[in-house]
Amino acid sequence: MNVSLEWLQANYGWVLSLIIQSFIAYHIFFLSKRLSTRAKLEHKEKIKQQAEKLLSEIHKRGLNSEVYLVNLSRYFKDYPSNKEKRMSGYSHIKAEIKATRFDGIDFFAEMPREVYRRPDGKLSFKGKTKDKLFNTYPVGLVPYDWIEYIDPEGDEYGYVPLIYCHFKGRVYWWKFWKRLLFFGYPYKKLFYYKLSDVYDKKNDPYDMKYSYISEKIFNN
Repeated sequence: MNVSLEWLQANYGWVLSLIIQSFIAYHIFFLSKRLSTRAKLEHKEKIKQQAEKLLSEIHKRGLNSEVYLVNLSRYFKDYPSNKEKRMSGYSHIKAEIKATRFDGIDFFAEMPREVYRRPDGKLSFKGKTKDKLFNTYPVGLVPYDWIEYIDPEGDEYGYVPLIYCHFKGRVYWWKFWKRLLFFGYPYKKLFYYKLSDVYDKKNDPYDMKYSYISEKIFNN
């Protein structure tokens, strides 16, 4: 005990300095974290407003909902060349903007696919014509913090809105070798929707035209 007291007395200035530095570092860390969170929220709100303005114009004027999702890792290198590169994907891909969500923007990512009911009662993408239930619409989610900028006018290459984003999503529904890559597509998640049976075009918001399929759909 005496040895500890003697050590503290001999190193009092150093210990006090360490405590003060730790206190400052602690507050700087949480302040920067708080500022970072606010910046993310501000960015989310900015991108969300841009996307909703674009959607409003599309629905109000009956425009085509097609957009290009532009891969920022390739845009300044070789856009609009679009030969796929194994480690970075395409320079851009076509999609149709669907709706904004709390965590990102939904896009129709693929052509509709047929869904069947298997003998065991589960849903499947494969089956016989007599077992077909409905068409499903694959929808990809691009998080707001993956999107840097939305250009509603587009450019002379495609004449469609351009959404510049980071292709950080894993490709998990195509070729086997692509599933081994941890990035290369703009979608963080993939969901499936179908046309709603109760949608009222005159009274319901456009996005209610589709209903989410919560039941798992198997590939066999």
